[in-house]
Amino acid sequence: MRLLVLGGSDIFFRRVLPILPGLGVTAVDLASRSGRRPPAEPALPLRFFDDPAAALAGSPAEAVYVTTENSRHAALTLAALDSGHHVVVDKPAFLDLETAEKAADLAAKKGLVLAEATVWADHPRFSGLRKAFADAGAAPTRLAAVFSFPPLAAGNFRHRPECGGGMLFDLGPYAASPGRIFFGAEPDEVFCRVLAQGPLVETAFSCLLLYPGGKSLTGVFGGDTGYANRLDVLGPDLAASMDRAFTPPLGTALTLGLNSPAGPRTATFEPADAFAGFFARVFAAMDAGKGDGLLADLLADARTLSRLRRAAGGAE
Repeated sequence: MRLLVLGGSDIFFRRVLPILPGLGVTAVDLASRSGRRPPAEPALPLRFFDDPAAALAGSPAEAVYVTTENSRHAALTLAALDSGHHVVVDKPAFLDLETAEKAADLAAKKGLVLAEATVWADHPRFSGLRKAFADAGAAPTRLAAVFSFPPLAAGNFRHRPECGGGMLFDLGPYAASPGRIFFGAEPDEVFCRVLAQGPLVETAFSCLLLYPGGKSLTGVFGGDTGYANRLDVLGPDLAASMDRAFTPPLGTALTLGLNSPAGPRTATFEPADAFAGFFARVFAAMDAGKGDGLLADLLADARTLSRLRRAAGGAE
């Protein structure tokens, strides 16, 4: 497979480019306005284009990865789909539900895969968590999430509303996706409040999402505190706790804390790469021509993110 990358994000050079050879990608075409280059010679051929339009017209790639500031996702994704490419787009895929639905409709009509790169649950620890609940004969009913970090540098695009900045866009997908993943449902009710406001965008928010059957997610998310990144998953007779839940690091064994009537225990998982797991799953869907599940996930999270923004008083 040849991959066309639109954008030169840090996440592409640091986490995605190194894994591509092991996933069957044989060459990469790259179009970036910044002109950024990889810090070291990549392990596969890398060709550069001056702009995305020229790349879409001139690259023989089967798939496109859109990894730009949030405000450019829509136009680039729609152009890539229109030209017949499968597309993976960084989260948040789109800044409004109408655009998400338009892109999904185009992908479905053309028989193309469209996937949002929300990768955190592709780490093996989450398979271990699901097995722990299955072994206990239980299912999750309550989720409690915290993802907050110190302020970003002043020049970061996440401070700029015209670039799709603000923590509801940056961290909102981590509030929208856990209920889909663990409950298999979208929320019945959504409550959200901005906790802190920067000069131009919100810098922190809290939310409560209520799901069918009395299930719930509570969350605190922001970019104005010390670093915290954890998820608690609770159910009958079992409580699980994970640190670094939403950004599992490379090269580090991760633990899963489990507490049941038999007492507490800890399961340890060998180092793994959630990005590799996600892209392997997406590339398999492209090969099989079966992207319905990925498209449904994108739309479900887009609907929930839209409701979070409305509940917080944001425009759609």
